[in-house]
Amino acid sequence: MDVEIQTQLREMADGMDVSPAELDSRELLPVFLPASIFATGKWCGPFTRLRAAEIGLTWAVLMPGGSLRYVNRAIQSHWEEQGLDWKALAMTNLSRHTENQPGPRMLRRVNGEVFAVAFLYDDGLGPSRLLFRGTLSKLFPKGCRVAIPERSCGFAFGTDLNPEELSQVEGVINHCYQHGTRPFAPGSYAVDDLQPE
Repeated sequence: MDVEIQTQLREMADGMDVSPAELDSRELLPVFLPASIFATGKWCGPFTRLRAAEIGLTWAVLMPGGSLRYVNRAIQSHWEEQGLDWKALAMTNLSRHTENQPGPRMLRRVNGEVFAVAFLYDDGLGPSRLLFRGTLSKLFPKGCRVAIPERSCGFAFGTDLNPEELSQVEGVINHCYQHGTRPFAPGSYAVDDLQPE
């Protein structure tokens, strides 16, 4: 079994001893993980398969110190018994975690127009910001592509790049994938590929 998969499953198992009532639902966030983790059949929490077959979406609670406690079935049941729309809450929390935080790094044309953005946040969940479709539409009104070359870094870039810009962006994405501490997926995807299948 892949080391990354073993690590994720171990992190989930470590979180099993945390009572759902002890978790702060204000720290619940959506998290992209490689779909291979869910394919083992050992993942004991909710997840969503996405159109991009290599990527899946799950949820985790950001703990003090920056570790994650992945949502398991007991936590999910606890919240649902309380009538909590925890998936919507996760997006609200992500928005709150993103506001006024350093994280996006913009690549701009000479005229100041943004042609690419790298999302790198202190919480290590930069790729989760690719779920903000409204923001991406504002930044890239002509459309964009997205990439998750590394677990802590997400990219979005315009579909209207000239060859030099595209080469620059693809070079950065490839470098992150090949040299990152936790490589995720090579290449790029249509923004719609991060939607449920």
